[in-house]
Amino acid sequence: MKHRIQLLPEKLCNQIAAGEVVERPSSVVKELVENSLDAGATEVRVEVEKGGRSLIRIVDNGSGMGREDAFLSLERHATSKIRTDEDLFAIRTLGFRGEALPSIAAVSRLTLRTREEDSLEGSEIYLEGGTVRRADAIGMPRGTTIEVRNLFFNLPARRKFLRREETELGHIGDVVTKMALARPDVQFKLSHNGRVLLDVYRHDSLRQRALALLGKTLASDLVAVEGDGQDLKVTGLVSQPSSTRSTTSAMFAFVNGRYVRDRVIQHAILDGYRNLLLKGRYPVVVLFIEMDPQLVDVNVHPTKHEVRFREQSLVHDFIAATVRDALRPAAWLKEEPRPEIGRDARAPWEDASRPISSPLPPGLPLPAPSSAPRFEAREVADPFGSPSAPALSLPEKNICRDSSAGFFSSLILIGQFGHSYLLCQEGDDLILIDQHAAHERIGFERLKSQLRQGKIERQALLFPDVLEFDFRQAALVQEHLDDLQRLGFEMEPFGGNSFVLKAVPQLLHKADPVALLRDVAGELAQIGQSDMLEEALDQVLILMACHTMVRANQKLSLPQMQALLNDMDTVDFKGHCPHGRPVMQRLSRGEIEKMFKRT
Repeated sequence: MKHRIQLLPEKLCNQIAAGEVVERPSSVVKELVENSLDAGATEVRVEVEKGGRSLIRIVDNGSGMGREDAFLSLERHATSKIRTDEDLFAIRTLGFRGEALPSIAAVSRLTLRTREEDSLEGSEIYLEGGTVRRADAIGMPRGTTIEVRNLFFNLPARRKFLRREETELGHIGDVVTKMALARPDVQFKLSHNGRVLLDVYRHDSLRQRALALLGKTLASDLVAVEGDGQDLKVTGLVSQPSSTRSTTSAMFAFVNGRYVRDRVIQHAILDGYRNLLLKGRYPVVVLFIEMDPQLVDVNVHPTKHEVRFREQSLVHDFIAATVRDALRPAAWLKEEPRPEIGRDARAPWEDASRPISSPLPPGLPLPAPSSAPRFEAREVADPFGSPSAPALSLPEKNICRDSSAGFFSSLILIGQFGHSYLLCQEGDDLILIDQHAAHERIGFERLKSQLRQGKIERQALLFPDVLEFDFRQAALVQEHLDDLQRLGFEMEPFGGNSFVLKAVPQLLHKADPVALLRDVAGELAQIGQSDMLEEALDQVLILMACHTMVRANQKLSLPQMQALLNDMDTVDFKGHCPHGRPVMQRLSRGEIEKMFKRT
């Protein structure tokens, strides 16, 4: 009787493995560069031709291999990085599966050259489609060179799926950029068809490497991040909320030195920026998460891009809090020399960096400052005589700024323009402040402070609702009943997977609390925690702050303007209103003179 189940040939097994590991030329670059870094290389050179279709060459100065190890490295599941099952749950290297080289060799013409420090000669092994065709001794410096030619030459169907040369090169550049960000201590060089595209020497700091790869215009916008917990450490750089991108492509996260695409980490980063970004905008982030390898599983996917945390909620909350703490201080107030407008400098209207916020009672007029006004104000009539045009309010005279006061309190107040903007002076710079955006942040932060300090007012339901969840959602709702109670939801188990909802937060009386709770349960099931309730409450607080604060086209007296400046120094996140719009813009004297063609 003929057996229907048969063992697959080794060659076919390698091709199947290649389908998991080698998606495109950039996958080859990633796997081989990871091996170079694991080998202790301090210099890595990546040379490609025709977007990697024709040639991928990786040259490093790492530890290299002896002849026997070189042959063993071409076998499946042969590795120097794990020995026991315990090692599998304590991974400290980038590569460990032992699949990369044989998988790549199975779908290309591969040449491996390598030499150890103590060897008098190196080894060269040439393979076609995974079969060794030639092996020789050669002379070469210490390290390893791998050439991959004619990728997918024996799988024409896979080769047809490759994109244009420029597209594949873009993916390769992205991979090298991520590797270079992860290792500032390593020199990287990328060339295509003989033309050097990227060449970064070893840097002393992550900031230097980030500016070299992501652009020097970010110099004044990147804020250092540092958080140290018991089993978790977070370091890196994040951009001010004013410096954003239209996609998440500039958000780089590394877990124990490995670049990952993880929804928990991305959600945590954006949670740290909550109420600081315009909708559809994303920050520039280079974040390193260091933790005990036993608390994270990197063996989730063949490409090793995904990880699984043992305690997702703890990791999420720690990252979000660390990012938010980094953004809280107004580091941008420490002014540095600004570059002249040119190819590498931003125009003043692009510099929307200036954080601001402060707790004033919503719905109440701005209080007068504690001391008497430093100057009187008068109005200048509209020069065109239009009765509808707002006037510019000006003080009779300027005064010297109080160096002991906060930044905004010490600004020289010039007046109010268009009944919407405060005009101030700091040194030779003109400062414009959006009064509505500023006061909106002030009111929002005050409302949030009240929310944190006291219990949320509840509204009892005339007819309690009985909610039914699936098994997983019900378990998560049961686990988070205390959190729901704190946020104003009064719920009790009602048997099985059902809960009875008796009261909802007063602030959410116009929302659909039943739908909200179902969405929250769904999010709890996905990432192990939910901020949807806080986000929903934030939206209500934003709405309240927006409608009860000082508006645009509202005339302010001099004491009110000065009080607004004083209160801006009392809150965090002063650069943006809760919707993410900038509060302040700065124009230097040089920029103004250029506008008027003055030399």
